[in-house]
Parts: sequence; C-alpha cells; structure tokens
Amino acid sequence: MHFLKPISCRWYVLLSFLILAGCLSGKRPPVSLYPELDKRLYQTTPLPITVGIYVEPDLRTYVQTEHFIHYNIGVHNFVFPIGESLSSKIDEMSKTVFSKAVLIDSMQDQTYLSREPLDGILAVGLKNSEIELYIEESIWRAIGRHKLSIMASFSDPKLNKIWESEISVEGKGFDFISSRVQYEWWVTSGPNFAPAVNDAIEKVVYELAQKLTTTKEILDYIQNNKR
Repeated sequence: MHFLKPISCRWYVLLSFLILAGCLSGKRPPVSLYPELDKRLYQTTPLPITVGIYVEPDLRTYVQTEHFIHYNIGVHNFVFPIGESLSSKIDEMSKTVFSKAVLIDSMQDQTYLSREPLDGILAVGLKNSEIELYIEESIWRAIGRHKLSIMASFSDPKLNKIWESEISVEGKGFDFISSRVQYEWWVTSGPNFAPAVNDAIEKVVYELAQKLTTTKEILDYIQNNKR
C-alpha cells in the first residue's frame, strides 16, 4: 500500500525512541477477550452426575504479556488475561456436560463434601501457553498464533484419580489493514491479536468436553457408580 513506506536511516532514531518509550510507559489496558462456547456443546446430553469443578488458582489468574516491536507499527505491550477467560469457559462448559457442576476452591479442604454430595471432581490446570505475534508485510495483515495446553483430571470424591490427560491446541487469528484509518489504528493501539487467543480457548474447552463425554474410564466409572 502506498502509505506504508520502507524504513530509512533517520527512522532508526525514531524507532529507538519508540522502543525506549514503550519500555518506560505503563501497560495498556488488557486485550479484550470474548471466546465463545462451541455451539455443538449445547446439544450434548449431560452426564448424569454432580461434579466439583476445581480450576487451579494459577490458571484462574493467569495473565500473559507479549512485547511487540515493528518498525512501521511501533512498540506495543499486549496483555492477555487468558486465565479469566479460559476458566469462565470451563465453568460454563461444565454446566452443559454434567447434570450439575459445583465450583470448589480447594482440593485439600474437603469441607465441600459435607455441603454438596459429589460423584466426582474435575481438576484443570495450565500446562503451557505460547503466543506468537507477527506482521505479514506482503499483504499487511497481523497474524497471531496461540499454542495452549492444559492438564485435566477426573477423580472420585476421595480424590482417587480415574482419568488424566494433557490437551493441546493451536489457535490462529488475523487482522488486516485495508485503509489508512486502520493503519493509524494499528500505530496507536496495535493490531488485534485477540482472535488467536479466543480461538485457542474455544478449541481447548471443546476438546476437554469431548474427552469428558467419550473417555471410557469416565463412562465406566459413571455406570458403576449409578448401579
């Protein structure tokens, strides 16, 4: 596009200033994440059990910051509140997969058993999160990739483990420049990399639901428990 010009020597001074300013400035507001629950999950027949849902605190509060530098776009710090969005989708998914889902705060303090009879406990923690951000300059689009892994386990109420699995997905998102207005928005606010993270969250929650509803160990446990 004609308004995007190659970098010249004099711009290196400006770029250095931008990098320094970016390092010294405070973080911008967190990236707005709005993942959705896969619509196929609403057609799922709930498993006939009451399950305690434990999402590890490190996952619920997990925030990832990515520092992005580009000679045309400038310096940006993207703050992704992944934990808040992912844990809320896990909670929402659990209400469609099980007849009843009860949130629990601790696996060590089992006083919840006296408050609510449970048939099992689902525990979820963060395994890995890698976010890649870059600009494809030939057509001026921003590409985000998010490699996301969680560890999930299903146990009986006494914490005897029945099933455990690592679930890994890759989310991808695009943001295109098609006008000067969008280019100026990129310079001031940065490209929109949220779709990649949204995509990863949606995929990993769906894969978790699939495993919970099809894994033989869990289904056999439910069948034996309901006899």
